[in-house]
Amino acid sequence: MTQRRSLYISGFSHENPIPAACVIGGTLMTGAIHGGGRGSDPNEFSADPGEQCLLMFDRLESILTEAGGSWADVIKLSVRIQSVAVREILNRRWLEIFPNDNDRPVRQVTLGTTRDHILIQSEMTAILV
Repeated sequence: MTQRRSLYISGFSHENPIPAACVIGGTLMTGAIHGGGRGSDPNEFSADPGEQCLLMFDRLESILTEAGGSWADVIKLSVRIQSVAVREILNRRWLEIFPNDNDRPVRQVTLGTTRDHILIQSEMTAILV
């Protein structure tokens, strides 16, 4: 039997009693990772979608590091954006992290987040090698 390992990262939490991510064997999956503060308190979120995007990706990278992985291990990123305007910001950061078009994970973008003040959030799947 493979043991489950729950991951928590500094400065981030969900409002419900769940970890930021979970690893079983070599598979890493996250919950919804946003670019705000702890929980979903609107006062803990910048109104700037660029700041939320950067913080979201920083948190994803922290999760990867905590799990012993890197961006090279990511197989899929599912992203929710509050408005179509956030896609351009997302794409800029995406290309910084994954500049090689022959070495990128898949990505799915959906319009609409879980709260109005959450401008971007994502769920990540990685295969740790």
